[in-house]
Amino acid sequence: MKTFLGLILVFIVFSFNVVESKNAMPAKRYKVNLDDDPMTRWIPLLENFDRSLLLDAIDSLLKQYVKNDELIALAEIIAHDLDKYIPQPYADEMRGISKFYKAELGKVVLGNLAYDASAWNTVGKACTSIVTIDKTGGIIHGRNLDYGAGDELRTITTEVEFHRSGKTLFIGTTYVGYVGLLTAEKVNAFTISGDERDTGYLWENILSALTKGWPTMLMAREVITNAENFESAIEMLQKAKTIAPMYFIVGGVKPHEGAIIVRDRWGAINVTRMDDTYKWFVVETNYDPWNPPPSSDDRRDPAIKLMEEIGQNQMNPENLYKVLSTSPILNPTTTYTTVMSAKNTSLYHTMVRWDHPNEN
Repeated sequence: MKTFLGLILVFIVFSFNVVESKNAMPAKRYKVNLDDDPMTRWIPLLENFDRSLLLDAIDSLLKQYVKNDELIALAEIIAHDLDKYIPQPYADEMRGISKFYKAELGKVVLGNLAYDASAWNTVGKACTSIVTIDKTGGIIHGRNLDYGAGDELRTITTEVEFHRSGKTLFIGTTYVGYVGLLTAEKVNAFTISGDERDTGYLWENILSALTKGWPTMLMAREVITNAENFESAIEMLQKAKTIAPMYFIVGGVKPHEGAIIVRDRWGAINVTRMDDTYKWFVVETNYDPWNPPPSSDDRRDPAIKLMEEIGQNQMNPENLYKVLSTSPILNPTTTYTTVMSAKNTSLYHTMVRWDHPNEN
């Protein structure tokens, strides 16, 4: 099923008005066994990627997002006393990655905190997420992950199956060396994606980090690990304290189980559910749902228009991928597109977007 869907998605890339520089490619999938020691559990994945790919990606992120001396100093403080600021098993996972690649622990920590270092009152385009009801009444969830340092991140984009006791607990898409989850599906329970929310000030992120706020994407992984269903995921995502603000988009397994959670650093300030919109889908980019997006970065309205043109009776994974493959939703910073369904794990599929439009 996965291979068949991949061929369909590649066909779609060539069949619609998408500006191409290369071909989109399916992300490779690896397994992480949560029964293994956190220091070593990532090695079966890491040994498939050259050390230089990770370090190049981190260096590019640092140049683009971590230009502030205070952030570098903060990462050094956190790395020096990692267990004080990063909960287990994530602290040891970072140590294990650092040891395997013979990379400075501070750099690995900075790479894992790249979102938290960049999400404040800045201007950026980062992600589109859509949860929708398909023609059979099932829930499907699609997302574009947009970020700078695109080519470096595309080379280290990977799918990961997380196993325990011989069973797949959840599936995620991430970047090699990044132990948090930006996109994930818990089997027969819910799906989740994160879109950047830029508000507040850098000093608020630093203060939250120093007072033990969760690194934002580690909190997402914690929710994926421990929440049992759609409602418990929403509850956890509302309450946790994080370093940075965030939009979390959640899909479930029952009709109309779709929601956008708007968070600041201390918890949720709003939850918009699919039922609240009187639609069969929810769309989130990087702006509060109750405000119009800026004309300089309006991906929301084109996505809504495309969804309405297709209609629920024609909605399926292939047409959702079509929406996410249309400019400006697909844009030069799009690193990957994932389509997933918690009720149908064989659907989970990530395409690395080498076919992104070129910069104008």
